[in-house]
Amino acid sequence: MLLEILLGFFDKKTVAKFSKKYIMPNLSSNANSSQLSLSEKAEPRNFLKVNVQIDLIITYAEDNLPFQKFIELLLQLGEYSISTGEFASAVYIFEKILHKTKAKSDLQIFTAHSLRSLGEVFSRQALWEISFNYIKRAIETYSKLKDTEGIAECENLLGTIYGDLGNLNDAQVHFEKAYSLLKGKFIKSQLASKIKTNLGIVNNIAGNFEKALEYYKSALVDFETAKDLRRMAEVRHNLGMLYSKIRKYNSAHKEFNTSIKLSQKLGDIQTLGLSFIGKAYLYAVQKEFLLGDKFARKALEVCHESKDMLSIADIYKIQGIIQRELQNYDNAATYLLTSLRLNKELKNQLNKAEAELELGKLFNQVGNKIESKNYFRRAIKYYKRIGDHQEIDRINELLLAS
Repeated sequence: MLLEILLGFFDKKTVAKFSKKYIMPNLSSNANSSQLSLSEKAEPRNFLKVNVQIDLIITYAEDNLPFQKFIELLLQLGEYSISTGEFASAVYIFEKILHKTKAKSDLQIFTAHSLRSLGEVFSRQALWEISFNYIKRAIETYSKLKDTEGIAECENLLGTIYGDLGNLNDAQVHFEKAYSLLKGKFIKSQLASKIKTNLGIVNNIAGNFEKALEYYKSALVDFETAKDLRRMAEVRHNLGMLYSKIRKYNSAHKEFNTSIKLSQKLGDIQTLGLSFIGKAYLYAVQKEFLLGDKFARKALEVCHESKDMLSIADIYKIQGIIQRELQNYDNAATYLLTSLRLNKELKNQLNKAEAELELGKLFNQVGNKIESKNYFRRAIKYYKRIGDHQEIDRINELLLAS
């Protein structure tokens, strides 16, 4: 990927010379050694090597490219850093762009892109207030430039954040606003396809499975046509989540496996970690606890690399489920309470409710009926708020049985 980026800015001879000296010794071996098979232990990628390579590229490019071309290269390197989970590197690059473009009126589009991308970086680390601040500044800059697509990108990002917080109504409002901004040529853009995926996620969480499936399949066709492997991996993961929820476990495994293979190929540890979590959960509900624990541990290693705290909280929930089913009740409580604590701190209402539901099941299993009902009632409040009637019915059945 780094070589492909360089080939967009330098001739082949220059890229070959530079890559032989600084990139190829690491990246050529990295393609095999960093990939995680379904049966082998995850080997964390060497972030230091990748970040050093980016540093060297920036130094070389700053001396050898015209100013605007250099800024364009920085933008691509920043996006690459986000996609591979190297968030510290991404922040450094986008802040560098801001510093170099803030006083140049003809380069404000790069300022806007950098502000939006910083909003994305901090949202992926669950630093919500910092993220909102950057997105607000990005919208202001795009508005001055009359850049409708840029504003739509920001609205889509805001929808993603509200979705991560479990505020589905706000998420839907922002996704639909983003989609409505895309008129004419933009309606068939990659952004429109991303918004379809996000509308699929919202509908899946709300229990509107047929509608979610329509959005996912439409987006998948778009990304396959564009040969966008990264987005294809994300949609495959989301299809796995949908099939998990409707208990079509074989289909779910198939989608997660496809997502994992694509993510490994791309070095996209964010989606890789999520699909490992999906596999762990599937094995847990299928009572294959050793495999569930194995995938949960793989997911934990990967998500710690990308500092994805939302996913880490989800992994603790799954490990709690596994320990509960193995009747290791003290361990189960520790994992589930840790998941609950993290989700409260991260203000994720959906995952908080899921942890409360699992704690309700745990306390029911150990005979503590009062605590069990307390957790079930806390969980059901959230599902009533988002209108997930299937989940409400399931919890009511658990309440009656406890």
